[in-house]
Amino acid sequence: MSNLALYRKYRSQTFGDLVGQEHVIRTLQNGITLGKIAHSYLFTGPRGTGKTSTARLLAKALNCEKGPTTEPCNECDNCRSITDGSSMDVLEVDAASESGVDDVREKIIGATDYLPSYSRYRIFIIDEVHDLSSKAFDALLKTIEEPPAHAIFILATTEFTKVPTTIRSRCQKYEFHRATLGDLNGRLDYVIKAEGATAEPNAIHAIARMADGGYRDALSLLEQLLLTCEGNLTLAHVYEQLGLIDDEAIDALLVGLSEADPTKILNSLDGIYQKGRDPRAILEAALSRISEMTRTLYGVESSGATDATLEAAMRDAAGRIGPEKLMRLRETVAQAHKTIREVTLPRQWLEAFLISMVMRPAPAAVAVVASSEPARAPRPASPTEPVAVKPVAAQTKAAPVLSGPEGAWQHVVSVLSTASSLAKMHLDKSRVASSDETRVSVVFDRAMDHDWVMERPKVIGAIRAEWEKTEFGNLNLNLGTGTAPT
Repeated sequence: MSNLALYRKYRSQTFGDLVGQEHVIRTLQNGITLGKIAHSYLFTGPRGTGKTSTARLLAKALNCEKGPTTEPCNECDNCRSITDGSSMDVLEVDAASESGVDDVREKIIGATDYLPSYSRYRIFIIDEVHDLSSKAFDALLKTIEEPPAHAIFILATTEFTKVPTTIRSRCQKYEFHRATLGDLNGRLDYVIKAEGATAEPNAIHAIARMADGGYRDALSLLEQLLLTCEGNLTLAHVYEQLGLIDDEAIDALLVGLSEADPTKILNSLDGIYQKGRDPRAILEAALSRISEMTRTLYGVESSGATDATLEAAMRDAAGRIGPEKLMRLRETVAQAHKTIREVTLPRQWLEAFLISMVMRPAPAAVAVVASSEPARAPRPASPTEPVAVKPVAAQTKAAPVLSGPEGAWQHVVSVLSTASSLAKMHLDKSRVASSDETRVSVVFDRAMDHDWVMERPKVIGAIRAEWEKTEFGNLNLNLGTGTAPT
């Protein structure tokens, strides 16, 4: 006999055992208590949050021999048959595989004509209802609108917007929420103890984070890990089996980026690559870690307990980076994550991209474009007014002022760099290559910078808007790449 999966073995059998959906449970139980039972329900929410389990619990509560009751007994014949899926009066339909109009007519509409065999209600649970065809929805509409008194429909979907409004308006809607880390930690801990296994708290927390709010995903991951571990489930084993990158390695990479240390960056990348992790996984782990550090810096505690040593290490790394650099890192890493999907050699590209981030030359002096207004003569000092003379030692050397189209372009770069650190990174290595009476040609030393600009119409629009404000705004601006204009 095949082994029963953990998410099926530990499926909630009572409303009290259903975790994290108290708002749904309370409303359903109030309706049963007051005798206000709807003829159609619509359960919507992310995958693995308990929609189908709640549908079966509601079916048991309504058909229980001791009910309708707010808590099924799980002992009567009706409850047991619904639990093992053999009830003739509770029909489950998977719309993902039975989406045609003929399936709906045969299995649902035709079945509503018959009274329940031995239960109080004939209940139809339609899972992934959004996958029904438009004609199947049309066929189902009339039955849901005016069903027989003995028929109840429970529709479940992960994509609420794909359900026609004509169906939605005839159902009571219940929205299921993603599980919190605290709820997932508690559920995983319960299942681990029930299975006679042991696990480190940090290992449980890592599984909960990977599950992304889904109970079923969490239990599936746990089952895989329990099959491969010997003895106590450790955090290191979780990282190894799930292909995760440990926080210490990511912290070292982020600190290297914040300190502009190419050696530390390359050493961190090499260490991660040796464990078989790919560049995209590195960027995903970095984004996740930056998010945790940001919450830590602003005093927003994450749910679920973690080891005090690991928590202290994250606080230390976040403090060394600082909030401003952390925000710039988030923007840059997010852009890299978006771009790397289209790169042929992702490992080499990522190394070059990260090194270019920290090896940028010092920002050029802010260029001042000469105004068309004549310069005002300085106001002569009054005979009685003392003239302050600044000591030569205290004077600072004035930054060189560029003129002509070069100065105008540097002004544009300066304005956009102030508005966006990402724009600054990609515009720093641009310059005016040539100009004549009709146009000014700007080139980029790096093709990646040119491509970044040309792929963003909003950036191009901002460049041209600033260019038109300069005294050379009447000249056409041509953006090219390389050492010569294109």
